[in-house]
Amino acid sequence: MGLSIKQLNQVIEEFNIELVGGMIRRIDQPHPKMILFEIEKNRQRLRLLFSAHPQFSRCHLIQKKYPNPKMPPHFCQLLRSHLRYKRIQSIKALEGDRIIQITAAWSGDDLKPLTFSAELTGLASNFFLIDSKECILGTLTRPPVSRSLSIGDPYHLPEIRPAHVFKEPQIPLAGPSPFRLNLSLEIYFSELEKEEEANTVKKDLLAQFSESIRRQERRLKRFTAQVREAEESLKYQEYGEYLKCHLQAIEAGADHFIYFKVEQTGSDPQRTVVRLDPALSAVENMGHFFKKYKKSVSGKPLLLKLMEETKNTLLQLETGQKVVMEGKSIQLDDYPLHPRQKIKTRKSAQKSPATYLSSDDMRLLVGRNDRENEEITFHIARGNDLWFHARGVPGAHVLVKMAQRKDIPPQTLLEAATLALYFSRYKKEGKGEAMYTFKKYIQRPKKGRVGSVICSQEKTLYLEIEKNRLSKILQGRLLKVSSEGF
Repeated sequence: MGLSIKQLNQVIEEFNIELVGGMIRRIDQPHPKMILFEIEKNRQRLRLLFSAHPQFSRCHLIQKKYPNPKMPPHFCQLLRSHLRYKRIQSIKALEGDRIIQITAAWSGDDLKPLTFSAELTGLASNFFLIDSKECILGTLTRPPVSRSLSIGDPYHLPEIRPAHVFKEPQIPLAGPSPFRLNLSLEIYFSELEKEEEANTVKKDLLAQFSESIRRQERRLKRFTAQVREAEESLKYQEYGEYLKCHLQAIEAGADHFIYFKVEQTGSDPQRTVVRLDPALSAVENMGHFFKKYKKSVSGKPLLLKLMEETKNTLLQLETGQKVVMEGKSIQLDDYPLHPRQKIKTRKSAQKSPATYLSSDDMRLLVGRNDRENEEITFHIARGNDLWFHARGVPGAHVLVKMAQRKDIPPQTLLEAATLALYFSRYKKEGKGEAMYTFKKYIQRPKKGRVGSVICSQEKTLYLEIEKNRLSKILQGRLLKVSSEGF
């Protein structure tokens, strides 16, 4: 459980004087839900932790050092680029809610402060970086749709929940210390996190035991059925012997014969219809029955051995599962656990459209498939950007970012048209017609497939794909382009 409004105010009151006016020296993100500030003031460095853990959301000073990932996460990089080496102007908890905000700016620059807002509200905990105009620069996690908060939108506070919903945790106080409450919180939550980590390990281990036991039970069931089938294989020998004595009575192409078996002396014979393979002769069907009999009999000893091994493995796993449920430690190497398979997830990261730099330093975007064509035309393009496409054939959408320009330079016009022809069916012919128009004259057809468009007021340019011009523009491809550049 996280801290209450009262406790957050007490925590801030304890370190407020020590941190306000200090410089933010380091910003780390040792865990996905944790941000750690290292603040220096009067040659003293203190570490301030913010946790957006759904159960243990909190803020306090810490002494413990956490290992950091090799590559800092995106939000951590954003905080470093905007807040590092700036001085803290204020640290305050907003009245009536569990939200702490840190305001920082360059020394002497009070006009453009940045704000780090930590919403420590349990399951909905999140961190925001806000600029001087109260607009969002970045978030730790994506806010819920109900709040309508995106990058660049004005920041607004969440709705205040009723006070009776939250239960304040009882924190045992540590011994005398300059930051007694902060030290007590670090000790208290460290124990809770250790307990949660142990429970998580136990839960994963029990799941691994359960999966291994299910596998062995299925294996034992399969072997049991195979042994039962082997024990019943005596009938194949009987069918073979019957055919051996009645070969002349079986006609060619017969698909069955009637087998009579006397179970007890004096009783009526039991009548059984035995299926035959009509494509085989009577002799071949007889050999088939004897072969099935020998295979079943010869494989039975191995099946019995495998059954016994599976039973022992199952007993061993059930014993280990019982030990784990009792909370005792075990040596995993002593148990035949099946390795848990990682669920393969499709990578959500998608390649951005190819971008080239023209001779006039203008950006040319090229869609290499329907998705990229859709993105270029209806998400990246603005009204006065020029849109190119090869006339009458499938091909790439090419977009020229006009920025503040009103007219396109002739050389860039030819290069954009060349790319439109090159990334189309005109590539083999080496020449063709390229049409172009402003993006504002492009529409998406109703119920059209992804990447399809309807254009108007277009112009047509006929040209050949010159090797020198093409080579020059292809060499000007930008490998990595940020979305801010669009």
